[in-house]
Order: sequence, then structure tokens, then C-alpha cells
Amino acid sequence: MTGGRNSLVVLLVSVLVIFGLSPSVVGRQYKQLATIHVTNSMSKDSGAMQIHCKSSYTDYGMHQVGGGDEYQCDVRERALYYCMAISGRRVASWHAFQPRRDRSRQAVYWLVKEDGIFLSWDNSSWVRKSLWETE
Repeated sequence: MTGGRNSLVVLLVSVLVIFGLSPSVVGRQYKQLATIHVTNSMSKDSGAMQIHCKSSYTDYGMHQVGGGDEYQCDVRERALYYCMAISGRRVASWHAFQPRRDRSRQAVYWLVKEDGIFLSWDNSSWVRKSLWETE
């Protein structure tokens, strides 16, 4: 019976590794440190944009965000989080969460507009932090 159980454990660990999941983090409970909010404030004719946010440990994948819509992701560890936006032929990337800058914040707000990417901690006062680049 023990040999069968060991084989099952080896099989499960192998599947986790193949799919890029570390066995040490599967099932771990995370404390949410903050939330990153990214709002598409581009003109309606711009269409939906693609947003991709990640840290060294967590990758949230690519998401489509329509005009006026918001994408949110959790900050799970004190690490640098990057986001990238793609709209047509334009690309922008920025540090969405910086532990030293944002350590006492429960939310970090980002506004994606035609003239750049803007940061706010209160969702009303904005500072431009990044510009669009063209492919």
C-alpha cells in the first residue's frame, strides 16, 4: 500500500511541475497586502486593451479590459509588480506596486489614458508615471 501511495505523490508532484506550479506553494493561503486597480480610460473608439500584471512570484496572465472598465489583481507578497498595457500598436509598462513606495497603501490605482499611465492612491489625484511606446 505504501508503494502505491508514494507513486501517487510522485505523479502529483510531476504534474504540478509540468504545469509550472511549485508543490511548496500549492494550497498556501496568501494575505492580501494591497489591490492594484487598472482602469481603461481610453476613448471608446480605441477598443479594448490588453493588460498583463505580474511579480517574480505571481503571474496574472493577459486580460482584455474594455473602455471604462477596470482590472484588479491582489498584491500577495512584498515584491515589485509590473503591469503592461497593449492598445493597438502602442505598448506601455510600469511598476504597478513598489514595496517601498506603496507599503502602507491598501490600494494602488492606475489610469490608462491616451497621454500616458497615471498613478493615484486616492483614486482622484493623478500623476503621470509612464508614456506609451509604439511597436
